[in-house]
Amino acid sequence: MQFVRQHKALVIVAVCVIAAAAALFFVLRGIGGGSADAVYVQRVGDLTADAPGMVSRFSGVAEAQKTEKVRFDAQKTIKEIAVAPGDTVHKGDTLFTYDTELMRLNLEQGQLEISSLQDTIASNSAQISQLQQERGSVSGSDRLAYDAQIQQLQAEINSTNYSIKTKQAELDRLKADIENAAVTAPVDGTVETVSDPANPGESDPDVLVTIRNGGDLRIKGSVSEQNIASVTVGDTVLVRSRVDQTQVWHGTIATIDTGSTEQNQSNMYYGGNSGETASFYAFYVDLDNVDGLIMGQHVTIEPDYGQSAAREGLWLNSGFIVQEDGGAFVWAANSRGRLQKQTVTLGEYDEDRDEYEITAGLTEDDLIAWPDETCVAGAPTTTEMVWNDADFEDEGDWGSYEALPMDDMPDTDAAPDTDAVPDADTAPDGAPVG
Repeated sequence: MQFVRQHKALVIVAVCVIAAAAALFFVLRGIGGGSADAVYVQRVGDLTADAPGMVSRFSGVAEAQKTEKVRFDAQKTIKEIAVAPGDTVHKGDTLFTYDTELMRLNLEQGQLEISSLQDTIASNSAQISQLQQERGSVSGSDRLAYDAQIQQLQAEINSTNYSIKTKQAELDRLKADIENAAVTAPVDGTVETVSDPANPGESDPDVLVTIRNGGDLRIKGSVSEQNIASVTVGDTVLVRSRVDQTQVWHGTIATIDTGSTEQNQSNMYYGGNSGETASFYAFYVDLDNVDGLIMGQHVTIEPDYGQSAAREGLWLNSGFIVQEDGGAFVWAANSRGRLQKQTVTLGEYDEDRDEYEITAGLTEDDLIAWPDETCVAGAPTTTEMVWNDADFEDEGDWGSYEALPMDDMPDTDAAPDTDAVPDADTAPDGAPVG
């Protein structure tokens, strides 16, 4: 009898354990399924803000319009160099001067040569006049002899006149060189380099002084080979300060340098091979104004679609709007956090931005979802991004996700990451990781 009671007790305990385990399974399953099935919703106000991240962006830096190279004539002797690296110069300031003493001697010599040539022409002309008088008193073969002498003298006169013109042009150049013996700065700016004329550089042996233009700044941007088709000369762009996104300059893409590239390994496709590299090309932006911009300032560059212009009303990307049967709605979270169709009234359409003005049915505080197959009436919603691991079981799927344009830029000024934690596979044995 006692054995039967003990047996029944064990059966009851086992049943209770199984029931509890089953209940816990279904509770956990319900919790896990709820988070996985929740539809991600976003605040309308966050979606409609004209944030720079809504368009493709490229990194850039403010630099001088250009560097002027002032060349010298190696056939001349430099008398004095008037500047040194770091000097501030203004347009018209003397950079260096040539020695004009030899030029003046050559000028005087040339003038004497011209005078002598002119005397030769005068002498030949007098001979021609004399021969023409004598020719009138002879006849026959004697007259032909006079004609030959006259023609020879006339040819000498023509040749001498040509020599005079050539020499005069040479003297005019000498006069100009003497008058312009002082070589001046072509622009306002700062002297970067001054070469030694006796030991010129190999790349530009005739460049004596370089000047960094101190006038208006321009923006140097960088674009990858994958995105270069999105950059075109003549496109208008917005340039934003990295520090203050509300500080904006307007400009136009002036040139794209496709003649030189640089390699960068830090900007990969997500999940790609760490050894993959991309080529980057420089492009330059001329600005409408440079107020508040400083040399070396880091900025972002984005196409100008008019996003900096203030607009009244509520505007929403067309992708969030479902239009059917002559009406329109969005998938929105109701007061209970469940998804529902919410009717909206559409106003004007902005083709450049692909946005509709919402005149009724939506506020900035509403939470809406991107319409896809997961959007069904009554579905739970969440404001936290939910990643389903099953979506990324195939490692190759990552290869189709490309880095954002902002990350698609080489940062040559980036400091080395000295605080980087070593990877567990590469850290020395016994070294602490994390």
